[in-house]
Amino acid sequence: MFQIHYLLMILTILTLAISLFYLHIFTKNHEKYIHFWGLSWVLYAISLGFSMFILKYPSIKLFVALRQICDLFSSLFLLAGTYVFIDKKMPKYWIQFTIVNLLWIGLAVYYDLSFITITLLASIFFNIIALVTGIMLLKYWKMNCFEKVIIMTIFLVWGVHKAYYPYIYPEFWNSPLGYMSEIILANVLNFGILIIYFQKIRNALTESEKRFRLLAENAQDLIYLYRFKPTIGFEYVSPSCKNITGYTPEDFYKDPMIFTKLAHTDDLPLVNILKESKILLSEPMTVRWRHKNGYYIWTEHHNTVILDALGEVIGVEGILRDITDRKKVEENMIQAEKSRQSLLANISHELRTPITSILGYVTALLDGTIYKKEVKEECLNLIRSKAITLQRLIQDLFQLTQLESRQISFNFSQISIDEFIFDIVKKYEWDVHGAGIKFELIRSHIEEYMEEDLIIDIERIDQVLSNLIFNAIKHTPKEGTIFIDVERQNEDDKKYLLIKIKDTGEGIEKKDLDHIFDRFYRGENAKNNIFKGIGLGLTISKEIVEFHKGRIWAEGNLEKGCTFCFTLPIYCP
Repeated sequence: MFQIHYLLMILTILTLAISLFYLHIFTKNHEKYIHFWGLSWVLYAISLGFSMFILKYPSIKLFVALRQICDLFSSLFLLAGTYVFIDKKMPKYWIQFTIVNLLWIGLAVYYDLSFITITLLASIFFNIIALVTGIMLLKYWKMNCFEKVIIMTIFLVWGVHKAYYPYIYPEFWNSPLGYMSEIILANVLNFGILIIYFQKIRNALTESEKRFRLLAENAQDLIYLYRFKPTIGFEYVSPSCKNITGYTPEDFYKDPMIFTKLAHTDDLPLVNILKESKILLSEPMTVRWRHKNGYYIWTEHHNTVILDALGEVIGVEGILRDITDRKKVEENMIQAEKSRQSLLANISHELRTPITSILGYVTALLDGTIYKKEVKEECLNLIRSKAITLQRLIQDLFQLTQLESRQISFNFSQISIDEFIFDIVKKYEWDVHGAGIKFELIRSHIEEYMEEDLIIDIERIDQVLSNLIFNAIKHTPKEGTIFIDVERQNEDDKKYLLIKIKDTGEGIEKKDLDHIFDRFYRGENAKNNIFKGIGLGLTISKEIVEFHKGRIWAEGNLEKGCTFCFTLPIYCP
């Protein structure tokens, strides 16, 4: 008998130690339900300690009452944890039932009632809790059929043993074997709860991994995990790498050093520094990578360094984002700022010259320096000419600003190609002849299309023709020739009317062709003063043509004449 008591004591102490150990583990988990279950296990282990006193002092009913109280709260915490586990709020009647049990136990001890009477109501409580807890876990916990049968059997056997065994075997209270069987069943039950805990953690990890993979595989950015130890290589690369770089994840897995081969030559030193100084990997960086199709993309990297137990870098996980569009916007903003500063400088220059001349002549007239009548008239004419230049500059600037901001209104109307050529284009013949220059209108295979229509703002297109033709007159010497060639052109399955204004003047250097439509642009050919004028006419013409969904460009060579071309869409009903 002594050996059985000794074994019971060992099992009780062992159960308490295990329960405290698991409570310590459970408190590290943020899940509230596992905290309740850990407390339930500890309280039950404490109640087993009172069993030792019941065996030693069977006549003292206080120990039975204390054990029942520990068991009550142990069962209540087990039930509370189960409710939290299934994301439901525990009804208040369970707490009320517990209070009734406590009062029952207190009165039974006070009136010195039998052991059976003290434990009667608590036994019913234990049985109900075992049944309810088992049913809730079966209903809400995802597990296979075999696991459900095992868990339900454990809860039912424990509940029946806890509630009815003392009545079936009255000597239970004085039997070490009875307590040992209870300890074994309780530990089996707690082990089952531990299995539930680990199963839930495993399910949570599985779901978390699924969510992460779903997020990673559907993310626009490239997510990667790169290891340095034990071997160098990519451990994970999200499928978005195909859209960003043109390469598949398999390409990255096969070639661990692929990033050094794809880096832009200007960014390669940065990549090499990062390879040698892995600490810098945690810093955000911008690198250009060569796409599989040959062009370069701007990428932004945000990395997190992975360290081992010794603090050494063993890998890096990061996100690569394609910022090519953002870089283009930034570059456009920088270019726009440069253009704004250039525009202000050019405007200042263009305004300064005529204003200086006007002020000079006005001052000379006021202080009497110029006193002869004929000289005064000449000065006034010059002042008037400079004022007209200023007025035209201001008007052009205002119009250009409206065109660029799309705040100007267009008055579109339908006009046939025949009417366009003879009523608009041909009228400039007199201006050309008046400048002592020959004029020639060429209609290249356009006769059969003369009845087709254009939808244009006649006044605005007339402004374009005026700018281009008078620009040609300005740069063509007398006895030279200006050709206006009108033809039909197909481009991208659309029909266009192509108008070419060609002169036999000084021509334009090739390096200037791409810039002559820029605001206030001046070429370097100052010897022949090709780029005379304010410098906004061609820019305004470009805006007008593009508003009509057409294109405008220039062709030519120095001293071989110049050709300005623009297209207008032909109306297709």
